[in-house]
Amino acid sequence: METSSGSSPRNCLLAANGGSLQGIQETRINGLPQYQAWFANSTLVPPPLFPGTIWGSNRLGDGWDFQGSRLQSGAKSFVPNLNYSPSGSVVDEGASIVGSNTGPSDYSVVKNQEKLNNVRNFICLLQGDRFVNYCLDKDGSKTLHGLLSLRDPEITCQICKKVLDLSSRGNPVFFELMLNQHGWHVFSELIDSLNHQQLKLITYEITKDLSIFIALTFHTHGSNLIKKVIRILRRSHLISSVTNNLCAAFLLIMTNRIGSYVVSECLNHLRAEDNKALYEAAITWCLDLAIDHEGSIALIRVINTIQGLQRYRLLNILSRNAVFLSQDPEGNYVIQKVISINNPLFTQNVCHLLIGHYETISLQKGGSHIVEKCLDTEWKGWIIENFLSNTNTLLHVAKDEFGNYVIQKALKVTKKSGSPLYHKLLSRLKPHLSILQSGYGRNVFNLITGGQSVKKV
Repeated sequence: METSSGSSPRNCLLAANGGSLQGIQETRINGLPQYQAWFANSTLVPPPLFPGTIWGSNRLGDGWDFQGSRLQSGAKSFVPNLNYSPSGSVVDEGASIVGSNTGPSDYSVVKNQEKLNNVRNFICLLQGDRFVNYCLDKDGSKTLHGLLSLRDPEITCQICKKVLDLSSRGNPVFFELMLNQHGWHVFSELIDSLNHQQLKLITYEITKDLSIFIALTFHTHGSNLIKKVIRILRRSHLISSVTNNLCAAFLLIMTNRIGSYVVSECLNHLRAEDNKALYEAAITWCLDLAIDHEGSIALIRVINTIQGLQRYRLLNILSRNAVFLSQDPEGNYVIQKVISINNPLFTQNVCHLLIGHYETISLQKGGSHIVEKCLDTEWKGWIIENFLSNTNTLLHVAKDEFGNYVIQKALKVTKKSGSPLYHKLLSRLKPHLSILQSGYGRNVFNLITGGQSVKKV
């Protein structure tokens, strides 16, 4: 039916919802509608997937809301209401999930072949920058996410081909999608929908430029998508292209808070042989990582997962550099981790190498924690004898803001074990109790006297 102005109801509807419409033509090929449209200041409106009588829900499965969307048909939602199943409609009530194990979706009710063809024809209209802008648009991304969740091979192929074609012409559309707050949802669903060959091509695009790959790992959305690719490829030889890039920029990525978790994703999900190169990189850069704030945190996660000979090599390097690392604001945490592993070989290395440095280390916040941990080991005698060798040193540590905790620890562990070193410590400290009554030394004073004041002689 034509309106008085000569335009069809479809023209009016699209103009009302899509902005200023300069022209639209509809033809039919093999009985299916083919659309050619030219819009001004608007996004494309997909062909309706269902009769107007079944529009109802304003929400999509993951909590997305289409209320107010340019994709709506009049005042009705673009999303079908699953609670409504009209007899004889295109909705196949027996198919709540279409080709996917990701759970039911509002879009999964699209079963009728003609309706799928309409969707495919609509996707064909999205060319070049229009496709990119549609992916980056809030409502457009929701639509494409839903269409990809159909797991229809042709729809997936069309979208994947558009991404790859644009990238091959110098437009890194995948980079824009992966970093955009809306586009990354489309890319995430696309990754889930790909077959092995398509995934191979997308993985190549992500990893072929190291600088772009690094930028992706530094971004929250980009790193989440790369971690998703890692989980999908964990049993595939394709994972080597990801791990090779991580190794090539290992120090840079591991000293970035977001990027370091991409490496951790590999260590937590890949097979030992696939992680071997990453562990070698960790061994190579371990000292540089240990003195960096984010790097030391990431290195501790490596220590938690590394095994075998590589574990021995890593811990050996760290323990043999205990003097240097113990006095570093970040490195001291790594040495604390080495001691907490309770491997006698490496703990003994640390305790022995620190002889002659315990006073200096005890006066530092992080270092004092290391000395306290050493006092919990079977080599605590080395530390206490080091303090007893010089009474002035012992008193200096006992009066220090951090060192007083070390002396308290020494008194407690020797008393608990019944060691004669306890009485040696008391004999050195008691003549100087009056000095310890004030300042931080009072903590040691209270431990020895039970809090009772001592008169000055």
